[in-house]
Amino acid sequence: MPTQEERLDTVEFDLRQFKTETVRAYQDMALEITVIKGLAEDSIRRLSTLSDTMEKRFDGVDRRFERVDTRLDTMDTRLERVDTRLDTMDTRLDRVDTRLDRVDTRLDTMDTRLGTMDTHLGTMDTHLGTMDTHLGTMDTHLGTMDTRLDRVEDMLAQILERLPEKP
Repeated sequence: MPTQEERLDTVEFDLRQFKTETVRAYQDMALEITVIKGLAEDSIRRLSTLSDTMEKRFDGVDRRFERVDTRLDTMDTRLERVDTRLDTMDTRLDRVDTRLDRVDTRLDTMDTRLGTMDTHLGTMDTHLGTMDTHLGTMDTHLGTMDTRLDRVEDMLAQILERLPEKP
């Protein structure tokens, strides 16, 4: 069995070795914590930079969305004006259609009347043709009468020549 002094030396040796290992472990841990702290600070700085960059980009995206919204509002306004114009044109075209329907009705009435007039004019042409024929016949009769009257005049002139003259 070891003596008390040997045991004490062993304990002291173990204690020194424990101290040395503890100091070394503490230094290693301190070094690791320092490295971790540096990495954490670097990560925080990078995250801060990334956050600033993202904020700037989001601000840019927000501005672009605002411009797009403004343009869409402008386009909505224009489309509403176009819709209003188209509604006005539809109303006008409906009125024009109504007028054209009335004009078509009038033209149909006029076509009917003109057809009736054509029929009447055809009848009148027939009557005038008959009258021309009758007038031609009358002209012939008058010509015949003229000829006869001329002969009667000639005869009367001959008769008057034969009569003695009055003293």
